Amino acid sequence: MLAHRSETRPRRQPARLAEIDDVGRLTVLMLAQQDRDALVEIRGLVEDGMTVEEVLTGLLAPTARHIGRLWEEDVCDFVQVTTAMARLRRLVHDLETLCLDPQPVDPASRRVLLVPAPGETHTFGLTLAAHFFAEAGWEVTTSFDSHLAEALERLRAEWFDVIGLSLSCDVCVERLVAAVPLLRRASRNRDLRVIVGGPAFHGRPDRVRLVGADAAVDDARDAPGIVQSLLDLRIRAC
Repeated sequence: MLAHRSETRPRRQPARLAEIDDVGRLTVLMLAQQDRDALVEIRGLVEDGMTVEEVLTGLLAPTARHIGRLWEEDVCDFVQVTTAMARLRRLVHDLETLCLDPQPVDPASRRVLLVPAPGETHTFGLTLAAHFFAEAGWEVTTSFDSHLAEALERLRAEWFDVIGLSLSCDVCVERLVAAVPLLRRASRNRDLRVIVGGPAFHGRPDRVRLVGADAAVDDARDAPGIVQSLLDLRIRAC
């Protein structure tokens, strides 16, 4: 659980928004393995009035998508993209350390497991979802292993209220269709809620039904509210 630090200086008005040039600079730093320079860049943007939410959704998320496109266009290889994404995840952690105060997790908190769909390689969206769930008071477990066995093992070993799966590629949809029933059966929670997100589901409610999910999330910021609504429906039905 995270809380914004009260001692941060007042924001300039209007708040600084991320621009295309910011994404370009950060992309270069991530691919060049300039982690320290990237953190300095982020610190400067925050001091210039950019909110943590804008850094996450307006800068880091577009940077991740841009790096993904560079891979698709053969400008970067798989190793470069994988390491760049790992640096972006570390940058999220550094940003939280810089700007937010950690709060003790309430033992009664809801628990969510966030994992990539089987075969999925784009995982930065899970990092954003984890941030917003934690800010909303959830206890979050995140795995970036796209092998189904990892998620099944966690569900058998621990109690989770919700599992969230991210999918970007159309070719892996059928694998997710097969995986969701297995995840539900493996769960210690017989009423496990399943949410999905990622480009594979944007504008495709039919796919949400196809894979057997309870809901889809288009924006990571909305994930805690959507999931809480699902859980509230369950309570009212009892």
